[in-house]
Amino acid sequence: GVLAGCALLGSAGWTKPGATEEQVNRDAADCLFNVQSVVPGGSQGPRFVINQDRHRQCMANRGYTAGAAK
Repeated sequence: GVLAGCALLGSAGWTKPGATEEQVNRDAADCLFNVQSVVPGGSQGPRFVINQDRHRQCMANRGYTAGAAK
């Protein structure tokens, strides 16, 4: 799926054995950067669009498991 903005994505809910909070945040930010695009937004201007499926795959490729957000 595709989501405008990133409120539902990020480091929340991702776990990886031995990973520090700083590492999780950095990896999540890297993944977000790699899966976002800017699309024209008409009268409201351009907006960021995040590909959720690609974000989940990016985090999984880095060894993370999705879990419930704290």
